[in-house]
Amino acid sequence: MIPERLVPGTEDWDLYFPEHRQRYDFFAPRAAGKSVLDAACGIGYGSRILAQAGALSVLGVDISGDALRLARQQFAHPAVAFAQKDVADLAGTGPFDLVVSFETIEHVPDPDFFLQAVRNVIRKNGMFVCSTPNPDYIDKGAEKNPFHLSELPFTEFAALFGKYFHIEERYHQSHSASYHRHAGILRELEKLNKHVAFSRLLRFENQVRRLLGRETLYHAPLPRSLSNGVESDYYIAPLEQASETPVTYILVGRPKN
Repeated sequence: MIPERLVPGTEDWDLYFPEHRQRYDFFAPRAAGKSVLDAACGIGYGSRILAQAGALSVLGVDISGDALRLARQQFAHPAVAFAQKDVADLAGTGPFDLVVSFETIEHVPDPDFFLQAVRNVIRKNGMFVCSTPNPDYIDKGAEKNPFHLSELPFTEFAALFGKYFHIEERYHQSHSASYHRHAGILRELEKLNKHVAFSRLLRFENQVRRLLGRETLYHAPLPRSLSNGVESDYYIAPLEQASETPVTYILVGRPKN
């Protein structure tokens, strides 16, 4: 297990990979013909997506050596190199035409210093794409993520980003109508399942089966696969107004002098 990183074969991968992949897929066309930095690349699936979209070169950096070992094993690509670095210390890399950093800024001790580090390795007319989870998301769990050192509301995120980059585009990533319908169906199934689990009729039938020497019935939980994420669970669209609906906010900008 590699903390706070999606790894194939884990429950988090099944649940959240479509969400993470969608961000890379949405912005990957901008990598074509460019030198790219994937800041906090994790196990490198996004770096390979950017390379497959036609990037001249992709440098994936991450502070976790374990993540990078997996990246080199499973997501290698001729145009991709991986390096173990803190994203707040990018000296010696670049310059880059494009930097992407998805779900990173909330993990760093000093978001301001991180943004400065990114600005320093982007070419004058380069582009930075940065995302962070929405702390006001309506379906957010009650427990705080221990790996999130800061969770920025959109106004704070935009203000901090705007210190070092001219904001040119604003996006949100949100759950689709089909996701909400699927989630509603699962909730109803779970209610029915609970009724079955504590059904007097089921208990009575099992008593009869025992008297007759037959195998008793059992209550099976819903299979986990019903909750696995799919690409259509999410969509990315221009942001008009911050709210509790988006899962993630995404800003695109060019460096200030």
